[in-house]
Amino acid sequence: MTQDTDHLSLWRQVEKTPTTAIKPADVDGQNIMTLDQIYVIQLATDLFGPAGIGWGYRIEDERYDQGAPVLDAKTGGLIAHEQTHTVRLVLWYRWQGEKGEVTQFGHTRAVYRTRNGLWKTDGEAPKKSVTDAIKKCLSLLGFAADVYGGKFDNQGYLQERQAETELEMAEDYDAALQEKRDEFKAWLEKQCEGFGMIPHPASVQKVLAIQVEQLPRRASVARLDEEAERVARERLNKAAQEAIEQLRQAKAAEKAAHQNPEEPKETTHE
Repeated sequence: MTQDTDHLSLWRQVEKTPTTAIKPADVDGQNIMTLDQIYVIQLATDLFGPAGIGWGYRIEDERYDQGAPVLDAKTGGLIAHEQTHTVRLVLWYRWQGEKGEVTQFGHTRAVYRTRNGLWKTDGEAPKKSVTDAIKKCLSLLGFAADVYGGKFDNQGYLQERQAETELEMAEDYDAALQEKRDEFKAWLEKQCEGFGMIPHPASVQKVLAIQVEQLPRRASVARLDEEAERVARERLNKAAQEAIEQLRQAKAAEKAAHQNPEEPKETTHE
């Protein structure tokens, strides 16, 4: 498949997000990962060209929507409604000589009651709504797909991206890469040795399945090629099978000992 016909070529370039571009946040009692707006804008500029030339946006609609009612705690009477600022934004971009457009909505609480019972008006609501819509539009092209797809909720993926970010930002890339490869080698050794400590064959298989699932991510962090990853996978499988065979042999020996107990030796008295 050529680049011209590979519809995921852009997506693959922008789907992974460095951990420096995200941070946890509490939004209405929910713990979420927020995405740095400058990161996606810089990435869009790097791929499409300067804003206004290679990409840009226009606002198709802007309004304030009536939000949730706020009631008096004593009487239950209506005090007021919260207000939400909304924009409908079209983002255009140039890719491989063609112009494309995507549309999304951006929302921001503009007038609302805080948890402390105080009323707040957000004077920057319009700007925040535009930023929200821009990030959502770019997400349709694959930008930060791992963030919007919830991959960072997985600790394994978060650790992988953290390691890759450290590698990308390292002053001495070669030394940092060797450190990651040494860490991979130590992990592989530990997993292979650990099979011998598992008491049941079924448990060995379960642990092996987990390790095989983790292997591609860990190999990617260490920048290992497909052949090195294949060799590591074969080593894990071999170590697991050897551990299972040892367990089976031990069980067979124990069963044979129960079936053929040694008869006590007769003692003679002079």
